[in-house]
Amino acid sequence: AENYEAIFSISIGVIDAATFCEGTEECRKKFEFALKQAKGMGKNGFYVFDQDDYEVFLHKGRIIATLRNAIVNHYDGFEVYYQPIVDCQSEQIIGAEALMRFSMITEEGREFVSPMEFIPLLEETGLIIPAGRYILNEAAAMCCEMQKYIPDFRINVNVSYVQILQGNVERDILDVIQKYALKPECLCVEMTESGFMDMTPSFCKFRKSLEKNGISFVIDDFGTGYSNLHCIRDMNPSYVKMDRDFTAKAMNSDRDYELYKNIIPMVHSINVRICAEGIEEREWLLKMKEMKVDYLQGYYFGRPCGKEQFLQQYASGINVK
Repeated sequence: AENYEAIFSISIGVIDAATFCEGTEECRKKFEFALKQAKGMGKNGFYVFDQDDYEVFLHKGRIIATLRNAIVNHYDGFEVYYQPIVDCQSEQIIGAEALMRFSMITEEGREFVSPMEFIPLLEETGLIIPAGRYILNEAAAMCCEMQKYIPDFRINVNVSYVQILQGNVERDILDVIQKYALKPECLCVEMTESGFMDMTPSFCKFRKSLEKNGISFVIDDFGTGYSNLHCIRDMNPSYVKMDRDFTAKAMNSDRDYELYKNIIPMVHSINVRICAEGIEEREWLLKMKEMKVDYLQGYYFGRPCGKEQFLQQYASGINVK
């Protein structure tokens, strides 16, 4: 009566007829996979089953199932590694970045899963929220332990946009600060620019909460994606971390070096400090000193390692060069 028109689109998943020989259950699984892939292509999608795609899909499913199981079983398989952050001029350790690691049991034994692989799956499933609480607690406990040896030691923890949108991560942060009696400025929140480019109300609320409570905010991977001085001005971070690939290019290219060198005084001019990631050689450190970078991080000072090894290697606070 209102002259509405119904329009239908068709998504088609195709499997080889020989798949019927594999049995009804296997056939159903592959049909579902093919149709899901077709739908993922948008309206009127047409997808022909590919075994390699299917193996990737199954592998992803196995990792997700293992992540769920690990979280239920007191985070079995999760571990926190720490990489030192060093003052550029004194070359003394001032803090560390907490990095999430995960391993699972396979037929071949324990297999370490790349963070590039499992962290997106944690975000996709929402499991990053409980996993993030675990990392926050472990990192805060480590910071408390290190402050026995280095009183002003700080710990950097990465936060995902999913934790901000779907969780209550600011409450989680404040809880661990109170639990371990840390000064708020000793826990630094790191985010890549992709986590806040849209400046959503949720992120703005989160950022204001950090400022109100004196918690440091760090922009990670500066020099990649859309990160720029406008972004720094709006976010007013404690410092920015220059992307490791950008650092490597600057150390091996005159053109990139000039760009890198000129960014530093601009960032400093708005009262924001700089940490250069990816420092791998003594010569690179000396160049960073010339450019008056504030902090350094990279394999030259130490690779990420577990808590016990980190305490053994860095608790004395001696020069780490």
